[in-house]
Amino acid sequence: MASNLHINKPYVLKALSRPLDRPDGPGRHTVGEVFGQKQGSKKRKRAELSVAIDGDAVHLYDIPSSQAITSYLVSPQSFFTCAPYSLRCRSSSTKDVIRYTYVSFKDSLSSKREVKLFKDVLTEKGSTTSTAVSYTLRSDKSIVHLSAVSSKHHSSAPLDEGTPEFDLVAVMGDGALLCLHGETLEKRWETSPSVLLQDVSSGSKSELHVDFVQPALAADVIDGMFGGKHELFGVFQEKVHPEGFNPDILVVATSQQPSPESQQRHLHILALPHERDLRQATTQKAVPIFAAPFPCNPDGVLRANAKYQLDIRSGTLQELCAETIYTYDLKGGIPRLQGKLQAHGVTSFLRLSKSSVLTSTSTSLSLFNPVYRSLQATIPMSLGDLSQHPSASDAAAESCQLVTYLSSREIAVGLGGTALIAIQLEAPKNRNTKRRAEGLLTDAIRHGIPVEQGCEKRGRADHAPSAIVSDYLPGSMVGIYWADWQRDIAKADDLLRAQDLRAFETLLAGKLNIPVKDRQPIPDGIHTDKDGAEANGSTVAANLPEWLWPSSRAEYPHVDRRWVFYSIRSLFAWDSSSSNSDGLRLTCRYPESNVLNYLVDAGHLSTSNIKSAFKDELRDVDEIDSILGEGLPPLLGQIDPTMDLLLAYLSATQLGPVELVSAIKAILRSLDLVEDPAKTREHGTRGDNEQEQDGDNDTIGMELDRAEEELQITEYYLGNDSGARARGLSVAFSRLAMCPAPATVQSLRRLFKPDETLCLINVLRMELIKDGWTTRYLDMPQAEGDEYEAPPDGSIRLIADLLCRCIDSVGLGGWLVHDTMLANWGSQQDSVDFFQQFLAEVSVALEGVEEVVRLQGTLAEAFKYVANSHYSAMDSGKSKAASIHSAGPLPFGLSSSSKLLSERAGAGLEAVPHSSRQSRHFAGKKMGSYSVARISEERLVQEG
Repeated sequence: MASNLHINKPYVLKALSRPLDRPDGPGRHTVGEVFGQKQGSKKRKRAELSVAIDGDAVHLYDIPSSQAITSYLVSPQSFFTCAPYSLRCRSSSTKDVIRYTYVSFKDSLSSKREVKLFKDVLTEKGSTTSTAVSYTLRSDKSIVHLSAVSSKHHSSAPLDEGTPEFDLVAVMGDGALLCLHGETLEKRWETSPSVLLQDVSSGSKSELHVDFVQPALAADVIDGMFGGKHELFGVFQEKVHPEGFNPDILVVATSQQPSPESQQRHLHILALPHERDLRQATTQKAVPIFAAPFPCNPDGVLRANAKYQLDIRSGTLQELCAETIYTYDLKGGIPRLQGKLQAHGVTSFLRLSKSSVLTSTSTSLSLFNPVYRSLQATIPMSLGDLSQHPSASDAAAESCQLVTYLSSREIAVGLGGTALIAIQLEAPKNRNTKRRAEGLLTDAIRHGIPVEQGCEKRGRADHAPSAIVSDYLPGSMVGIYWADWQRDIAKADDLLRAQDLRAFETLLAGKLNIPVKDRQPIPDGIHTDKDGAEANGSTVAANLPEWLWPSSRAEYPHVDRRWVFYSIRSLFAWDSSSSNSDGLRLTCRYPESNVLNYLVDAGHLSTSNIKSAFKDELRDVDEIDSILGEGLPPLLGQIDPTMDLLLAYLSATQLGPVELVSAIKAILRSLDLVEDPAKTREHGTRGDNEQEQDGDNDTIGMELDRAEEELQITEYYLGNDSGARARGLSVAFSRLAMCPAPATVQSLRRLFKPDETLCLINVLRMELIKDGWTTRYLDMPQAEGDEYEAPPDGSIRLIADLLCRCIDSVGLGGWLVHDTMLANWGSQQDSVDFFQQFLAEVSVALEGVEEVVRLQGTLAEAFKYVANSHYSAMDSGKSKAASIHSAGPLPFGLSSSSKLLSERAGAGLEAVPHSSRQSRHFAGKKMGSYSVARISEERLVQEG
């Protein structure tokens, strides 16, 4: 925002009547925007407002002229549940103007909830006809949003003059949707709140609450929030285009509060059904396209009564909560916190542009730049001075609630007390007809927002105010922080040497900002019936404190990275001798520790963090990234055989191709699809011991313990129906496909043998078969009423990409002449069968792609012919060829080689008649040259 932009003194746009009190409190004014639409065009915001006053009426006002347009009375016991929605339609043929105004209110006496339509028809002669239609709700939940959506999404669809082109969609407070006919308010369809919970992975049973709803067009959502990618919008049968098929979309922000201390918020995108889908009874009415969680609040403040401003085209969402404006970037669909602007006393705000936000407090109006967190302009304001009839309520410190902004006139409108207030923003004087670049860094210099001192103990008498920072800076190793760090590290080392893991974990939990629920330690000697490592491990786990984990990974607080490095160095050990029987040089000292679960689930157990933790030990080790990437996933698989820990590691950590390939190999080993060398050595050792020492009680005991452990793991898989390994493979495959292909091929060659690569190819082939990519569409057995869920469009590309990388990792020579692979297959015929099956599956997939391309070409030609036929018919009517018949003979010696065609092939192989100019041109090309020839008498007789 340019520094010379000013806020003029607010003035009263229109004085409003006072609302009647509600049963639960004082009455309110509810303000909504007014939209206009012509048949076949998009809705546009008008310079009008609709104001609903509890117990009084609904008024429509024109902002530039400050005049009332019309009003609709309601009963005194009616109070409104949401903002009214008004739509002004103009007919292109009859020149009539129809105004639809929808309101939702509740009767305080009968507790009846209704939706009412006020319809005004202004004819071309100037007469007005008013009608009203009501619909009674059967739900106990109140409506929080009303909007009109188009029932015909294609711009070229035929328009009926007598029926509206839109339906009314009402959103309940619990997430339920209700669609009513725009003219008669007849119920068309409805959905339950479970629609918004389908793509949310929260296990909370708390009630869903809708915080914000905004309708939008699918083309704007694709361009603004997903960068023009259409993959998520495959639910539509047609491709979305701004000038063609462009359905309505609902963007919804919801919140859940599983406990008084935690809150879960999500952003949903819902696709509404079009007219063709409504004729099918089995079609889902509202389809959830996308759902993403909001990032956690680092301040720990619950977002209650938050206010939102969403700009679809730029993909920006702004939220006002606890006197702080949070800016989220929605590029890619996932809300990412882009900036935070703290403004004390702010109760309402309006987004003017990317670099300007207008805010209001009880005493002033201010203009902020959220990009550089600067204050550009401010003006004092008092509602008592603006009110023409001040009262006790107006004299109170009530702020102005900003409602809308008219960018064409640069006027912001707010509701203050019992009046509509207009705020005129004065544009920069150096602005020409085209808006110049505004909101630059030069305009924010010397306009920064002052920040209060966050910690008083850092300020001393001998320190200048400019030398005192507002908060602690993690990573600074000077002064008091260095002394505290050395003291805490020494205390933690003493606890580890004393094997006091309970106190050690309690200390680290405080440094990592994780709350702890203390439990009574188990005295020694309780577990006297069991001996060995398993009993000791369960005792150690029971004596450890219970950590209270956050509900999602995004809610982990920010911590000092030095404590992360210390935690890794304390839990893990590096074996520089490389004498471990498992081939792992990284070992875990305390596998039962809660600190290990924290490092994995918070995403701190990355290769870079391990290198930083063991920087002295790993300084002279070659290819340390590959060694750590190969060794860490198998180690996590050994610590937790159920693979839940490895799944959390894959989901939360930034990984490279080496770690992902190693994790895939570990999971395949747990599924017994790849031979585990540890089990091979174990069976060989067991056989030698049986030959040398028969009846050895220690060996038998170890075998029984191992068998019991495998039995417990099997019961876990069967009893809990756990799919951790399947989910781990899916996550690893999806993330591996995003890695560079050369690095992935090198990792496969490094970690996988040719026979193991063959096993991986078979797993990917099963994914192709499971998703139905190798099955013909006509060959699928489908009974009536059966519904098959289509696989994602990107899965075939992902699987094919991984298959190509697996084939490249072995190479042509490895497939044809590798002796080890042929020996493992047993015979040459097995290898021939494998290649034949693989070739058949690839041929089926290729044939399907060719059929799709052929079908696409056929449909494209048909649509192109239909689109161009209209224009061709118009052109042919303008210049139609006229044939002239002449009775005279041809000139002497003039001859034509063949008959001329009267039509030609036009665009799309359409038969188009020749114009007169083209006929003369082609006739001239076919004419022969003049010649003098002898004509015999016999020829003249025959022709006569």
